[in-house]
Amino acid sequence: RREPPKPPSRAGQANAPASRTAQPAVAEPPAPSSRSSRRGPARRYAVVGIGTSTGGPVALQRVLTALPASFPAPIVLVQHMPASFTPAFAERLNKLCQIEVRQAEDGDVLRPGLALLAPGGKQMMIENRSGQARVRILPGDDRLNYKPCVDVTFGSLARSYPGKTLGVILTGMGADGKEGCRLMKQSGSVIWSQDEKSSVIYGMPMAVAKAGLSDEVLALNDIGARLVEGVS
Repeated sequence: RREPPKPPSRAGQANAPASRTAQPAVAEPPAPSSRSSRRGPARRYAVVGIGTSTGGPVALQRVLTALPASFPAPIVLVQHMPASFTPAFAERLNKLCQIEVRQAEDGDVLRPGLALLAPGGKQMMIENRSGQARVRILPGDDRLNYKPCVDVTFGSLARSYPGKTLGVILTGMGADGKEGCRLMKQSGSVIWSQDEKSSVIYGMPMAVAKAGLSDEVLALNDIGARLVEGVS
C-alpha cells in the first residue's frame, strides 16, 4: 500500500513555488551610531565653545565632569540662565569637575583647563589681540532675546579664531547658536551637536543639524569622551 504524499513544509509554502529553495532570512542592519560618519581625527583647537539652554545644567555637568584637569584647550560656556543663578551654577560645576570652572569676568584670559561661564543678563565676547585671548563682558542688549546669547559669543569666536574653534551645541529651545555656528563653519571651524534622543529639548541642536552645520551629531553621554579623544 502506497503512503500518501507528505504535505509541503512551512518553508516551502512561504510565498514561493515548492520547487524553489527557500531563501535564508536577511539580518536586520545594525542601528546607526549616534556619531556622525564625518567624525574626524584629533585636532588642536584654540578654544572650545559650548552653548545650551533648556536641559543645559545637567548636560553641561555630564560633559564637563568627563574632562581631565589636563584638558588642553580653554572652554567658554553659554547657558541661558538668569543672573542670580550663574555664579552658584559655576561654583557647583567647579566642585564637581577636574577642570576649573568659574563665572567669566571682564578681562579674563583664556587658558587650557579653564571653563568660563557667561554671566546671566549680560553678553560674553572673546577678543584675540596679538595672540592673547581675553573675555569682554558687555551689558545685555534689549534687542536680543537671550542674555547671554550663544550667537554673540560664537560669532566673536569665529572672528577671533577663524578655523581654530570647536563649537558644541547642546539641548535647548529655539535656534540660538545657529548663526554663530554658521560663522564658525564659514571660517573653517568644526561644529558638533547633540542628538535628538538624548536632548531634553531638540531645538537648538536641531536648528544647527538641519542647516547642515554639524560635523558630528553625538549622544550626550558620548560628548565628554569625544572631547577628550578629539581635542589634542
